[in-house]
Amino acid sequence: MKSISFRSILRPLWFTIVTIFVVWQWYTYQARGIPRSLYQGNAEITVEEDEQTISFRHTQSSEIEVIFFPGGLVDPEAYVPLARRLAEAGYNLHIIKMPWRMSTKGYNQIKTLFDLTADDGQFVLGGHSQGGKMAAQFVYENPGLIDGLFLLGTSHPRDIDLSRRDIPTIKIYAEFDGLASVSEVKQNEHLMPRQSRLTLLEGGNHSQFAFTGHLLTDGKATISLEQQQEETLRHLLEFMNGLSSKP
Repeated sequence: MKSISFRSILRPLWFTIVTIFVVWQWYTYQARGIPRSLYQGNAEITVEEDEQTISFRHTQSSEIEVIFFPGGLVDPEAYVPLARRLAEAGYNLHIIKMPWRMSTKGYNQIKTLFDLTADDGQFVLGGHSQGGKMAAQFVYENPGLIDGLFLLGTSHPRDIDLSRRDIPTIKIYAEFDGLASVSEVKQNEHLMPRQSRLTLLEGGNHSQFAFTGHLLTDGKATISLEQQQEETLRHLLEFMNGLSSKP
């Protein structure tokens, strides 16, 4: 009887704990603190959203189209502030909505969403965390389609070798990233493409590459979300501007 009584208590307690954990995790990955004004178009910026993308287009944009893969389970809207700032700098940016927010699913859909073989433009692909992994994976599987690669807060490429690929690449990583540590980034540096630049954000962490809560196992940042976003933007713009200046 005692055994049955213990089990009858343990099962609902375990179910409750798991449910709370799942709900807390889901809430943590939601976008937060994003002004609604960022979704509004104006004379310079057009904002479009459908089931597959959130797009920010500049009326006088460069020939570079930027495609972005969110991190696994992360609300795509968590990257709207960064996307809007890049668009205001003159680049069209498209946040891809992955099926079920799984970064490893549906990454090849960009082949149908964009004409990656067009001769009159450049396509830059990037992502955060697992989204960065899939951006690198796409470049690996589709040589010649992408003109630039950027990786945020990820230890990838880790399982593939891009060291023989000649594609401009930047990886921006953070000092206190608990999901893609500095040591992991350095360990996999030899797998990066030839034209790669690694940039460390001192004081940053994994979560602050997006507007989310503090992700499980992540380190504690010693710089603000705003500062990390600003530094990420600055490095990305230097990278993009270098691509757009090429003949």
